Amino acid sequence: MEPSALSLLPPVVLIALAILTRRILLSLGVGIALGALLSNQWDVPASARMLAGIAGEIFYAEGEVSEEAYILVFVVMLGVLTTFIFVSGGLRAFAEAAVRKVRTRFQAQLVPIVLGIIIFFDDAFSSLVGGNVSRTITDRHRISRAKLSYFVDSTAAPVIVLTPISGWAVFIATTMTAIFADNGVTTYTGYQAYLFSVPANLYAITAILFVFAVAYFRLDIGPMRRWERRAVNDGVVTGPGDGPVPGEADRNLAVRDDGKVADLVVPVLTLIGVTVVGTVWIGVAETDGAVTPAQILANTNVILALFFGGLLAVLLAGARLLMRRTPAGQVGRAGLSGIRSMLMAAAVLFCAWVTAEIMSELGIGEYLAGLIGGGLATALLPALVFVMASCISFSIGSTFGTFGLLLPIVAEIALSVSPGLLIPMFGAVLAGAIFGDHTSPLSDTTILASIGSGIHLIDHVTTQLPYALVCGVASVVGYVILGLTGNVVLGLLAAVAALAVFVFLLRSLSRPVTEAVATPDPHGT
Repeated sequence: MEPSALSLLPPVVLIALAILTRRILLSLGVGIALGALLSNQWDVPASARMLAGIAGEIFYAEGEVSEEAYILVFVVMLGVLTTFIFVSGGLRAFAEAAVRKVRTRFQAQLVPIVLGIIIFFDDAFSSLVGGNVSRTITDRHRISRAKLSYFVDSTAAPVIVLTPISGWAVFIATTMTAIFADNGVTTYTGYQAYLFSVPANLYAITAILFVFAVAYFRLDIGPMRRWERRAVNDGVVTGPGDGPVPGEADRNLAVRDDGKVADLVVPVLTLIGVTVVGTVWIGVAETDGAVTPAQILANTNVILALFFGGLLAVLLAGARLLMRRTPAGQVGRAGLSGIRSMLMAAAVLFCAWVTAEIMSELGIGEYLAGLIGGGLATALLPALVFVMASCISFSIGSTFGTFGLLLPIVAEIALSVSPGLLIPMFGAVLAGAIFGDHTSPLSDTTILASIGSGIHLIDHVTTQLPYALVCGVASVVGYVILGLTGNVVLGLLAAVAALAVFVFLLRSLSRPVTEAVATPDPHGT
């Protein structure tokens, strides 16, 4: 079908259903069915064939196993790894050691934030590993999984998109290079344009600043306040009801009494080390000519390296259990329990990918992008581009899809209306794509952050939304000032100032939840 306002119906129905029913798989199923039928003019057999083709390509595309398939297997392996570490007593030993080192809730909240900054090279790795490692510490300090998932998500994509040596930077710079070649722009190279756009990425910058403010000033707003109150007062860091938490080890499994910190640290360091070394190895092997960090990042496959890192970590954790004479039957039951803990999360991730592909087929991005016209006031263009990029990213659940779709359109508009706004408008596209990524239940980063943090997707989305909106509004203020003055620095200062005002108002209007003392039983079980 031709892109039109009707294209927006499936994502609107899906998201409304998810919020009203809190049944994300059902909502995704309805959205998938509606989108496929719309795309095929209500032809049921054609819709079924379309869905079968999309589903098949998620596992196997262009003659090789797809990255999505590796991610799905890694998600399941992460559940097995977590359960093995739990059974070994490593989680308990690590938590007891961490409590002696990390003594306040503020320090505990800094753990996922710092990890998110350190793991700057891949959003999937940051979301899954950062959340999984951090929750051992945050649980003990009665920090809700909702707050943890917010910290993890807000230091994944925002950090990566601002880091000049990340895979995202290479993708964006390559896209900009092609745009400049098509439009005859010789003022910048693609990489220079990316670097100059970093100060104009107002949402990513304010999102990172805000997580520190939230942790330090204990800003609990919207649904997050209920989660934090329940965590502090009742020691329950997970949500009420809604079935098993994704990735949570079965607390009924037998746990060894001789667990050591190494039972957690060794498998996790194996996972991280193999992933990093594998990433560099693949990048070097696939690079022709001069080997530079940029070329390595452009040619590597982080997901494949992550898969092998996860596989070796699981095998090592299982081997350590067997070497300590843990009964093989107990190890097997732990492995099956870990697989079961991640099946729902993997199903949600798979359905989200199918949904995103259908949204792309419906042309939602093209329709929304086409609403940008040249008759608008030049001063409003950066703010409008940010809003449009946010809507597209929210609707299709893809940051890279938004980059690829909107950057060429924005370049043509800027070059014809005001060439001086070209780089700032690039920054607005990148910022809007990240904002949409943070607020959409279709985004794989959002889903992976919820999986890594051990929280249901819809709970993560609804509790993070108010925080994302604060940074989004601050960003709009900055883009309006940027458009009026043509000065990126003034726009950035305006956005930061607006964020500071919001922090002051939130501190004045909401009392922080009472400080909690570290507890040995944060799950309420």
